[in-house]
Amino acid sequence: MISFDGISQEFTLKLISKNKVEQIVLDKIEYQKKFKNPASIQSEIEKIADQLKNFGYFTNTIDSVKNTNNNYNAFFTLNDLIEKAIIKIDSIAFSDIKTIVIKNNSFSIPINQLQNTLNEISNSLDNQGKSFSKIHLENIIIKNKTLFADLKINLSEKRIINKVIVKGYDVFPKSFLKNYFKIKPLSIFNQKKMENISKKSKNLPFIKEIKPPEVLFTKDSTLLFLYFSKKQNNSIDGIVNFSSKENGDLLFNGMLDVRFHNILTTGERFEIFWNSIGEERQEFKVTTAIPYIFNSKISPEISFSIYKQDSTFLNTNFNANFKLSIADFYTLGLKYDAESSENLEQSNLGNNIAAFSNNFYGIYFSYSKPKNDLFYFNKFYFEINPAFGNRKIEYENSKQFKLKSTASYIWDLNARNSIYIKNETGYLNSDTYLNNELFRIGGANSIRGYNEQSIFTESYTFFTIEYRILTSSLSYLYSITDFGQFYSFKEQKKALGIGFGFLFNVGNSQINLNTSVGKNNRNPIDFKDIKVIVNWKSYF
Repeated sequence: MISFDGISQEFTLKLISKNKVEQIVLDKIEYQKKFKNPASIQSEIEKIADQLKNFGYFTNTIDSVKNTNNNYNAFFTLNDLIEKAIIKIDSIAFSDIKTIVIKNNSFSIPINQLQNTLNEISNSLDNQGKSFSKIHLENIIIKNKTLFADLKINLSEKRIINKVIVKGYDVFPKSFLKNYFKIKPLSIFNQKKMENISKKSKNLPFIKEIKPPEVLFTKDSTLLFLYFSKKQNNSIDGIVNFSSKENGDLLFNGMLDVRFHNILTTGERFEIFWNSIGEERQEFKVTTAIPYIFNSKISPEISFSIYKQDSTFLNTNFNANFKLSIADFYTLGLKYDAESSENLEQSNLGNNIAAFSNNFYGIYFSYSKPKNDLFYFNKFYFEINPAFGNRKIEYENSKQFKLKSTASYIWDLNARNSIYIKNETGYLNSDTYLNNELFRIGGANSIRGYNEQSIFTESYTFFTIEYRILTSSLSYLYSITDFGQFYSFKEQKKALGIGFGFLFNVGNSQINLNTSVGKNNRNPIDFKDIKVIVNWKSYF
């Protein structure tokens, strides 16, 4: 053993064997080599001994530990290498464990898989609600490089969750207990469920976990305590965009996005969106989402929007999604989309605009993994919406297909630097196209450096790449590189937006400042057309 007479300084550890072959094995082991106190060295040596057992050196010994000027040398003898283990097991079914095949109440396994297999057996018992069962090996015999042992299992009583008590947020929506946390009446209790509850609570934007879940066992019941506090997640998001008109005059663009979340304590979401692009375009949109309606797994989301393009056309859109959470982070759903358009011009010559109505039926799929940082970003996000529809112009019907997809990922290079990558793709297939039915892209949320929704296209794909540098825990600088291509009446065009920005949090507000400039096809960059965007989001 080590005598603990060291002082506060650096200590080192080295593994040594008198056998050259054994020394090669010790040199391959990854272990902590520097320490602040001698006590932690002894703990590390014991971990190394256990690690050697997992490698097959089941009878390794620690011969001595010597200290010379705070440099500790641990002398090991590895002894014979055990190649496999034959374990006799009680007549308990572990059919869910794929690494073992039980024959005649025993199984054979390579020695380096023994510890993992024992862990799997323990996890299997935990999943059955027998979390306090104990397993250990008895009657260990080593013969001809084979370990023989009996696996003894002391089974605990199966535990089920009889009651869930939420502390700190008494009116927490019960539908989330059942459908989000998967805590149903008489659910099996296990440690994995406890860990998942704590992990998933961090992904709910309207609560904060005060402390990890706790459980109270009585003779005939199991009580689960969750500790949440309500977190305000309502927000007002405003954008002011300064750019120039074709004649050089200043063009003012504004956007207001108000979001209410969980004000009725059901986890619901209600959004009002307004966007004005000078005198050219205006948009108004209302969205509401009710998670786990009627305590079911279905979460409907409905939106209604009106879009007016100067004095040429007016579009109204109704969208309904019925989403189903199929697993953690995964959502599948059905969607319905209906749009009608009115031609506001008296003359139809040359503008390719006509009054129409359409209906689309499709599916929705998304995967969203939150990053759980102060900037409310997703680590990875993917969404796709294919839909089939029919467009009607007076007495003419046309079959159509529409698809939209979005994917984004944050690649963390180190603690301060990261790369944000996003792709958005839209595709509309039709026999003929109207200007007032096309996708509208460009601006702060798509290709920066262009006026909001100034690009009309039947199909497009663009990438957003940002190099981000944290300047503090609450702010970061970023570069802007947005590029892609789009088709306008089957004519291919390319777009590029470049710039830089700065995002920072102040109190309950998040402010995003950026400037960018766009470039079309082979046209040179015109720095007179620089866009300056001020985005202020306040949480309340």
